[in-house]
Amino acid sequence: MAEGIRQITKIIYFIESPFNRRDYERLGVEVFIKNGFEVYVWDFTPFLHPEVYRKVKVPDPITYEKYRRFLTKKEALSSILKESQGSFVVSYIGYRPKSFPIFKALSKNRIPYSVFMSNALPSIIQKLQPIDILKKILRATPNKLINYVFARIPYRYLGIRSARFNLAGGELSTKYYKYPVGPKTETLWLHTLDYDIYLKERNKLVQTNKNTGLFLDEYLPFHPDFIHQQIPPPTTPEEYYPLLCRFFDFLEDNYGTRIIIAAHPSSRYEELPDYFGGRPVIRGKTVQMVRKSEFVIAHSSTSLNFAVLFGKPVIFITTNKLQQSSHGPFIKLMASWFGKRPINIDNPIEIDWDKEFTIDKEAYSKYKNCYIKKNGSEDLLFWQVVNNKIKELNV
Repeated sequence: MAEGIRQITKIIYFIESPFNRRDYERLGVEVFIKNGFEVYVWDFTPFLHPEVYRKVKVPDPITYEKYRRFLTKKEALSSILKESQGSFVVSYIGYRPKSFPIFKALSKNRIPYSVFMSNALPSIIQKLQPIDILKKILRATPNKLINYVFARIPYRYLGIRSARFNLAGGELSTKYYKYPVGPKTETLWLHTLDYDIYLKERNKLVQTNKNTGLFLDEYLPFHPDFIHQQIPPPTTPEEYYPLLCRFFDFLEDNYGTRIIIAAHPSSRYEELPDYFGGRPVIRGKTVQMVRKSEFVIAHSSTSLNFAVLFGKPVIFITTNKLQQSSHGPFIKLMASWFGKRPINIDNPIEIDWDKEFTIDKEAYSKYKNCYIKKNGSEDLLFWQVVNNKIKELNV
């Protein structure tokens, strides 16, 4: 058995967003159960993100007997400190001042844990001059200043033990995360969770639906992440959806295409007005729809992973409102990784169809290695690899 590790019989997921069926499936709960572990899910959303707890309703709720919701920090810390020494924590919570006591309690009780870095996306790196840094500091809120300082204090100085495993994906997936990882942390080169879905789908016989385009919806006017981040959405439904429909109408009228909507997993369009002009809006089938489509339309959705893996051309779009928000530069950055420039659908629409349908194979291969799956990593299901590694701690 690995030094300092007791026999592990129990897996506990730490989460900070409402638990749903999609989480149960993609987080590998059943993989651990089938391999003989007791599996629990501890939800800290009520005290880490009280607004999310009050306002966000998942579209696919699930009842799981070993799920536990903690209403207070005191209750959570007490349970962590009392937890048996046969547990391993799979942490899905960020390392920041608000969650620091959770990591502190884990460290005090010497419970081994993993951190999650595999679903990274390209990030905008700003090279700021000293005067720019000073301006940012002067404009920063107290919370932002605290987070900035906290992120720069070595975790060891705060009494935090390093993670046992770092669950990584593409080659650049570990570049921007701030977690307690150090010399004793083993990096497991895995892949994004989307790649697991791809593995299950890739050998099925599927025929492409000619002249069908798929829009990767991001639920931008309503996304619960904006409640998490305590910021307003970048656009309103009244501004956003008519522009999308205008663009889709243009494609359908001028190129004989049919546009289908891959609804965001958190969306609840069934409770909202018809924002897509009568077009099919389907949730939970994104991988199958990407594979069947002839091309994909997107802003910067993580589901672009499927377009890369199945070799689908992508049309990137933006709007004036998105350009004025933090989404604008990010959409531009994502498009550049595919050798594209986003089309502003607020403007008169002109499309170089040949250019948009050209796939830069080198760019797709580079993106896959950097952000989906590092070249040479195992082609096995994500959680089976993690399960195997945790079992090795018992040897």
